[in-house]
Amino acid sequence: MKIVRNPVVSVIISVIILFTLYYSLSSTSSLSEPKPIAPSTKSNELIKDDKEIVNTPFMPKMANETIKAELGRSSWKLFHTILARYPVTPTENERETLDQFIQLFAKIYPCGDCAQHFNKLLDEFPPQTSSRSIASVWGCDIHNKVNKRLNKPLYDCAHIIEDYDCGCGEDEENAKKEAFEIEKEGKQSGG
Repeated sequence: MKIVRNPVVSVIISVIILFTLYYSLSSTSSLSEPKPIAPSTKSNELIKDDKEIVNTPFMPKMANETIKAELGRSSWKLFHTILARYPVTPTENERETLDQFIQLFAKIYPCGDCAQHFNKLLDEFPPQTSSRSIASVWGCDIHNKVNKRLNKPLYDCAHIIEDYDCGCGEDEENAKKEAFEIEKEGKQSGG
């Protein structure tokens, strides 16, 4: 094999190699970085047809009770923290987004039995998203319905927002605006 010693040919081959390397490296970096959805894109534009969404839970049963319990604790922590960080006075779009999140979360929950039960609760007690306090207390009430079904102690919902404060540094003025109290009624006799 004869090596070309012509400087013009060597320069052309070098340029081709450099161009090929540059092109291949720059194209892979653009593929690895996801592009954000335009802010004007609405959620209904992302999913063109509601038939694309699964309407019932589809995950299998979870046989390992230890993992199932750990998943439950972690999921409730996430659930309550989201509700405690939800806007004090949400926009209609934020309300719809939270509702969709809760509905989808219930459908893809990794424990199939739990997902079935949670979806039944959501059918009977749909998400309440009009404010942070309403959403947080609704979430606590749903959690208590699950606790009651599992014969676990009920949670006092009076301080649900404070109990799930993530320490994210929300300014104090917003926190003071949201302060609320739940009055506990005594036991009522029917009649």
